[in-house]
Amino acid sequence: MAVLNKKEEKIAAVLEKLPKKYTDKDFVELFIKLYSKDWGKIKAAYIKQSQDKEPGTIVKMPKPELYLKQLLDNYLTSTKA
Repeated sequence: MAVLNKKEEKIAAVLEKLPKKYTDKDFVELFIKLYSKDWGKIKAAYIKQSQDKEPGTIVKMPKPELYLKQLLDNYLTSTKA
């Protein structure tokens, strides 16, 4: 199950609203502002994985902010190809 539905569309929408020179932090902040429900889902998925893990195992999902940055990086890489 995907944590974020229609992620490419949402990432593109956020990028359209950002200035040409933006930081990862700018992207994350605007994403949270525009898609607060999705941000809640991302955080909830991370918390659930953190709580459900067995002691000594690693949480496979990155922290929510890093998750969004990775989605952005993947999106930018795929659109350049």
